[in-house]
Amino acid sequence: MKSKKTNFLKIITSAKEMQRISLSIRNKGKNKISVVPTMGALHEGHLSLIKRSIKESSVTIVTIFINPKQFNDKKDLINYPSTIQSDIKKLRSIGVKYLFAPNIKDIYPKDYKTRVIVDDLKNHLCGLSRPGHFDGVTSVVLKIFNITLPDFAVFGEKDLQQLIIIRQMVKDLNLPIKIISHPIVRENDGLAMSSRNTRLSNYGRKISPFIYKGLVLAKEEYKRNKNARKIISNLKKYYKRNNVKQVDYIEIINPKDMSYPKEATRGTYILVAVKIGKIRLIDNLKF
Repeated sequence: MKSKKTNFLKIITSAKEMQRISLSIRNKGKNKISVVPTMGALHEGHLSLIKRSIKESSVTIVTIFINPKQFNDKKDLINYPSTIQSDIKKLRSIGVKYLFAPNIKDIYPKDYKTRVIVDDLKNHLCGLSRPGHFDGVTSVVLKIFNITLPDFAVFGEKDLQQLIIIRQMVKDLNLPIKIISHPIVRENDGLAMSSRNTRLSNYGRKISPFIYKGLVLAKEEYKRNKNARKIISNLKKYYKRNNVKQVDYIEIINPKDMSYPKEATRGTYILVAVKIGKIRLIDNLKF
C-alpha cells in the first residue's frame, strides 16, 4: 500500500506518489507548497518550524527520514530515536496535510551513485569532526526538494551551518525555492531543543543549560570587548568551570561566507559544539 489517509493527514511512503501529488498541487496553480524536512522524533522545536510552514503556504509537507548518509558514526545512527507513531499524532494535532515517510530503499536504491557537495562551506565547524556529514545532508535535501517540489522550505537556525550550506546549494543550483529560517526554540532553562536531549543522563541534563548561559555571557562580553579570540577564550573557561569540559569547537563566524573575523561585529554569530557524556550538542547566538 502506497499511502493511507488518517483524519486530515495523508501518509505517503512512495517517492513517486509524493512527487505525483506535488505535481498535481502545483499544476492547479493556486496553492503554494512548503516542506519541512526532519528525521522525526519531533519536539516543540520541530513543531514551531511546521507551524511557521503552515503560515507561509497553503500546503505543508513534513518529511521524516533518518538519513544514513549524514551519520559518520554508525553508533549515532543506531541510537537515533525513532518515534513515528508519536510523530504522526503530533502532526495530526496541528493540521499537517501530508507526511512523506519513505524507506531507505526508496531514497537510496541499489544503484544509487550521486552526491551533492557544497565546497568550502562544509570544511568548517561540524564538518571537521563529522566528515561527509554535510554531503549527506545536501544530497538528501535536494532529493526531498525534487520529490516534494516546494515553493518554500523551512529550516531551524540551531543547525546554522546546515542552513548556510543549504542556502548556498539553492543559490548555486538555481532552485526556485525560498529558504525560510526559524529561530531556535529552547527549554525553560535555555537548552536548545534537540532530539538528542532525551539521551542525556540526569547529570548531563543538569549541566547542559550552561551551554546557552555561556553564550549569553559571551554576548554580554561582546558589548564591552570585540576581540573574537578573547571572547572565545573566556567562554571556554566558563564552560570548564561549569563542567562542560568536552568542547568540540567555539567559533565566531560571519554567516555570509563562514569566515572567522578577528573582531565580533553586529550580525556575526558565536557557535559551539560540545559533548556532554556521549551526547554531542550544538547551539549558537547572534551578536
